[in-house]
Formats: sequence, C-alpha cells, structure tokens
Amino acid sequence: MRVKNIFTLADFDTMKFLTLLLLVSSLFAEHIYEKKASKENREAMKNEKIKCRWVCDKKVYKEQKIADAVLFYRNSQTYKFNKK
Repeated sequence: MRVKNIFTLADFDTMKFLTLLLLVSSLFAEHIYEKKASKENREAMKNEKIKCRWVCDKKVYKEQKIADAVLFYRNSQTYKFNKK
C-alpha cells in the first residue's frame, strides 16, 4: 500500500513564499510605531523636575490604589480584618 504525500513541491514553494512575505512585512511594520521626538520632548526628557514629578505621581497613584483596595476590603461583608 502506497502512502499518499500530503505536501507536494508546489505547496512547499507556496509555504516558503508566504513565510518570506510574512518576514518582510514584519520588518516594515516595526517602523510604523516609531516616532521622532520633537525638540520639546527631548528637552522634557532631560529635565530633572519633570522626571521627579513623574516618579512622585507614580508613587502617589500606587499608594492611592493600595488605599482604595484596603478600603474596599474593610467595607466588604465577606472579608474581616483582625486587630493584633
């Protein structure tokens, strides 16, 4: 009994072509999302006050999220806090 070949040479060439096409399109797709920083953006990246403000805002946001979570669990009927 002879086993039938599922992939023929034409299918292999088609797969090679599609793989190559996918590779080329992925290389060009990376440049779509790249943006050139404007002069103002470059200056803002170097400004220490802006960096400090960004870090402080990030810390405040994180602390606020924690406070909201604690308040949620304190007000919840199913969770209890034990004082030690």
